[in-house]
Amino acid sequence: MANNKYINKVCSNTQSDLIEITHDKLENILIKYLKEYRKTIEWMTPLGLFLSFLLTCLFADFKDFLGISKEIWSAIMYILMALSLFWTLYTICVALYFFKRTSIEYLINKIRND
Repeated sequence: MANNKYINKVCSNTQSDLIEITHDKLENILIKYLKEYRKTIEWMTPLGLFLSFLLTCLFADFKDFLGISKEIWSAIMYILMALSLFWTLYTICVALYFFKRTSIEYLINKIRND
């Protein structure tokens, strides 16, 4: 092969690591990984709610409804918007905390027991 005029060098990278693990241990690692992964994407729901309440507060014309005055409806929307903002900030902090634990390298190292 070295005599071929179109090939300068042949590199071989065929060695591989073998990982042996029991079914129950792998299942426990994957369950923990999925719980941590879910925490990194939970911020989307409160953000969507916050944006909905924000747009409602900005563009809605509140009216008296169900015996509740328009000022009360407006106050309810502002309170819900504030609560969803705090929820969004909390879930973003949690997502940032678990961010490194949800990488593929982290998962492989947990499976390899490194």
